[in-house]
Amino acid sequence: MAALYYLGRFGQLLGMWLLLVDVVTAGPLGPNPRLFAVGVAVFLAGWGATRLSKK
Repeated sequence: MAALYYLGRFGQLLGMWLLLVDVVTAGPLGPNPRLFAVGVAVFLAGWGATRLSKK
């Protein structure tokens, strides 16, 4: 269960990093919606993995 928890935490960090990169590199039209959606999906998958490991 500890491995799943740490994998989930890594997913959360990766998702936050993707969101940060997308916002920082945004052009005049704003962030890339596909990269933003991937960042959110990875973050939520990591969050779900941490929730599963606590049960």
